[in-house]
Amino acid sequence: MSCTLYPGEKLEITEYAHFNFKDNPEMAELILLTPEELKEKEKDSVQQEEAIGSELDNTIAKWISQAQHTVNLRRAQEYLNLFPVQHTKNCWTEDGYGLHEISNMVYRMTWRVNEQTRWSVKLKKNVLFAWDLSWYILYNTSPRADYSGPGRQIAGQDKKRFTDMAQMERYLQGRIKAYSHLFVEISPPIPKEDKKRFCFNGILLPGYTVESPELLEPDKAEVDDLLSFLEDEDIGGEAPQKEVSAPQPEEQSPEAIWSRNRRHRQRTSKPPQAPAR
Repeated sequence: MSCTLYPGEKLEITEYAHFNFKDNPEMAELILLTPEELKEKEKDSVQQEEAIGSELDNTIAKWISQAQHTVNLRRAQEYLNLFPVQHTKNCWTEDGYGLHEISNMVYRMTWRVNEQTRWSVKLKKNVLFAWDLSWYILYNTSPRADYSGPGRQIAGQDKKRFTDMAQMERYLQGRIKAYSHLFVEISPPIPKEDKKRFCFNGILLPGYTVESPELLEPDKAEVDDLLSFLEDEDIGGEAPQKEVSAPQPEEQSPEAIWSRNRRHRQRTSKPPQAPAR
C-alpha cells in the first residue's frame, strides 16, 4: 500500500489488486469448485471488501476532522503574526517623489502633481504650461485580507489637468476638506458592507470596529454641505497603485459617495463653507 500524508492538507492512499501468477496455491483449490460456488464466494468476498472499505472511510473521516484542527491551528498563528497596516496617523507626509499621503487604519488619501512643459521657440527653453493632479481615496487594507476585490477605491481622479495653478490648489483643498472627516480617528468604524476587507481567516483584525446600524444618519444640511465639495467625476473604480495611465473611471453621483462613507465622525457648530471653485 502506498500512503502519503500532507498534514492539514491531503491524505493519499493508493492500492491496486493484481492477479499473482506465481506462488498462488489458492488457485489450485478454487478451480475444483463449480461455477455456481465460485460465484457465491465472489459475492461474499465483495461484501467483505465493502466492510473493510467502510472501516477505511471511518478512519479517513477521523483524519479529516483532525486535519481541520491542524489547519485552524496554523491559521490562528497566521492571524496573530499578521503585520498591521502602515499609516501616517492622520498626518500628511510626502515622499521623495512628490507623493503626498494621509492615512489611518481604515482610509488612505494620496495626491500628486505632475508639471507639464513644452518647448518655447521664443524663449528657446521648456516652459511650464499645465499641472496634472491625481488624487485618490482608498481603503487602507492588508494585502492578505479575506477580500481585496473591486471597490477598494472610494473616490479619485487621475491626471486632472489645470492650466492655472491657483485653480488647481483650490480644487485640491476642496477634495481634502470634503474627506477630512475620514481622518479624525486612528481606527474609524468600517462600513458594514466592507467588513471582509479588514478580516483575515473570517475574523476581524485587532483594533477594528464595524459601523453600528443603530447610528443615526447625519443631518441633511450637513450632507448637502459636504456634497458641495464633490464633482460627478470624482467617483472612480480601482485606483492604479503606481503612476500609470488608466481609463477614466465610471461616474457615479456624489450621493453614492456619501452613502459609502455616511458616518461623519466629527461635527462642528458651524457648517463648513465650500471653497471657491
